[in-house]
Amino acid sequence: MLAQTAVLAVGLLIVVITAVVLGPRMFYYELVQAGHANEAAGLVHLEHAFRSVSLTALAIGGLPALYIAGLLTFYLYRAIGRSLVSFSTAAQEVAAGNYAVRVTSAKLGPEFDSLAGSFNEMAAKLDAVETTRRQMLADLAHEMRTPLASLKGYLEGIEDGVVEWDDRTTSILDAQIARLERLARDIRQLTAAEEGTTGLQLTPQDPEQLAVQAVAAIEPDAVGKDVSVASLSTGRGVAPVLLDRERMGQVLGNLLENALRHTPPGGSITVHTNHTPDAVTVTVTDSGEGISDKHLPHVFERFYRADAGREAHRVGSGLGLAISKSLVEAHGGTLQATSPGPGRGTSFRIHLPRRTPTD
Repeated sequence: MLAQTAVLAVGLLIVVITAVVLGPRMFYYELVQAGHANEAAGLVHLEHAFRSVSLTALAIGGLPALYIAGLLTFYLYRAIGRSLVSFSTAAQEVAAGNYAVRVTSAKLGPEFDSLAGSFNEMAAKLDAVETTRRQMLADLAHEMRTPLASLKGYLEGIEDGVVEWDDRTTSILDAQIARLERLARDIRQLTAAEEGTTGLQLTPQDPEQLAVQAVAAIEPDAVGKDVSVASLSTGRGVAPVLLDRERMGQVLGNLLENALRHTPPGGSITVHTNHTPDAVTVTVTDSGEGISDKHLPHVFERFYRADAGREAHRVGSGLGLAISKSLVEAHGGTLQATSPGPGRGTSFRIHLPRRTPTD
């Protein structure tokens, strides 16, 4: 505000100097140059009157203008100052961990509105990240508690002589250790995929061939559970797709394992590969339990369980779908889940755009 007021005052001073001091002299000089030296000499005595009238006119017009400009400057200073104080206070709240804080628009134009919107969006995302972090830590502690409790119980039983150290005990301990190792590995993979540090080795691949291999890998388990699994393809592959063969095989394996886990005996699983000129879609469809509309938006969240009552019989780390989604997105594709409802099966659809090595 002081700088703006100083600019206005200096501008008014320059106008005064120009009109009162330089104005008469310039007018006198122009008369002489135009050949009216005699008339110019007769106007010298009017300089004082001219200066007096000019000063009066400038005072009447300039001082109120300066006053009004000062008021407007003060208003803008207060408005911008309040807005900046609001932003500063909100930023301090966010720095202190209060991500629920929001700022209102200062109504000072689209730039300030955009700034307020961006700040609120940032705070909302930080709030979501913090909520996810807390939930993940709680879920991680829950996931580790079961195998650790089992290990502790058996080791204490062995020390007390209540449990014999035999092949059955060894297999149980090995299974719990493997569960912890799988959990640690999956967390590492999920973190790398979400942060974009997976290091994909992209080479031209045929998704149909990867689907056939994934089906062949899970077929023995499916036969043992009396579940039929098949692969089919439609459309014409006009060009291979740039994929990381190992990572996409991991995605298909995760989706097939998830489908087999939730498909009862006598059910079926189908992997459908569809080729189009612009993209390839791979859809894993099962005839199993299905997912309700309430749980469908959350299936890709870490450790999410639609049926908490089945926790004791659940296998895996609970991160397979989250890892799969992150890996597909790292390929530039999308992974979506759909289900007609409970008891009517589920479909997971991978959409992969065709890209050339220069893309």
